[in-house]
Amino acid sequence: MFRLIRYRMLQIVREKGLIFWGLCFPIILGTFFYLAFGSLGTENFEQVPTALVSVSENQSFSEYLRELDGSLLALSPMNSEEALQALEDGSVSGVFYESEEPSLTVAGSGMDETILSSLLEDYSRNAALLSEIAASQPEKLPDALEALSGYRSYTEETSFGGKTYDNTLEYFFALVAMACFYGTFLGATLGNDNSAAFSALGARRAIAPVSKTKMILADMAAGVAIHFASILLLLLYLRLALGIVFSGSPGLILLICFLGSLSGISLGALFGASRLKEGFQTLLSVVVPLVLCFLAGLMAAGVRQLVEQYAPIINRINPAALICDSLYNLTVYENPGRLAVDLLSLAAICLALTLFACLRMRRIRYDSI
Repeated sequence: MFRLIRYRMLQIVREKGLIFWGLCFPIILGTFFYLAFGSLGTENFEQVPTALVSVSENQSFSEYLRELDGSLLALSPMNSEEALQALEDGSVSGVFYESEEPSLTVAGSGMDETILSSLLEDYSRNAALLSEIAASQPEKLPDALEALSGYRSYTEETSFGGKTYDNTLEYFFALVAMACFYGTFLGATLGNDNSAAFSALGARRAIAPVSKTKMILADMAAGVAIHFASILLLLLYLRLALGIVFSGSPGLILLICFLGSLSGISLGALFGASRLKEGFQTLLSVVVPLVLCFLAGLMAAGVRQLVEQYAPIINRINPAALICDSLYNLTVYENPGRLAVDLLSLAAICLALTLFACLRMRRIRYDSI
């Protein structure tokens, strides 16, 4: 068995096209990503540029904004015309109007605008609460003011799990997923090499006095070993050459990559063992990984989140999305429960693809050759 695996590995590494798509192309694409995104470091929180227009005096609201100025907000007092012009020019993200009933004007729906809206809602909610306490139980008003005086603490610069998040990492998560599924080229070759209809090697193997099951298992083991080694080299290149760090347990990162490699090889072997023409097999080996990785966010960050919002079932059955989500949960979010679900789902898909591919290759029979 080990002899079969060794010779199969030697055959694979001599196929320059397979090595290019499995190793060289992901490294080249990762380099272009790095050049496009620039130096990837920790993203520092930037203050939200905000205009303040005083319509009428509201001392409590004015004090509330002054406490946030310099930490969460970059506040600039303006008149109404200046504020609206600044908002139109994009130099401020929103305009607060100081009055008896404070209001906010924004021109978009991004993160900064959401923060400003949340601040106004927080103030209005607390102001209504204090008014109600002052009317019903005035003796408890000092205690309520003291309890609310700590509102500034929520502006501490932190993220879930205590880690900052650079959203360009999503492209590199998807890059690893793409590299895993470019193993479909190698898998399709393994499938074709077990079919006498596609190659002279397949014909010789079909009449060889060796157990078909043993040959298939040796092929799969050799293919996964070579492809998994390519993924490891990609990770080393990202870490040592580009400085892209996937934090978290190295063992779990290797497990995710191994399951991804096995999925890619098995999917390709399933294509190769089909009765489809070789050209159509190649087309599937190109298109299917691209579609899976597009839905996982390779071409545009946020696609996976959109799919999660409108069609979450796709993310549950898309192995590329599961790879990205597993790396995200391990590297950024630190959610062991969700990570376990992702890994179990990915393992189930791997098992199904591997069984189908092996059974399909084993069932190929010929009346004559």
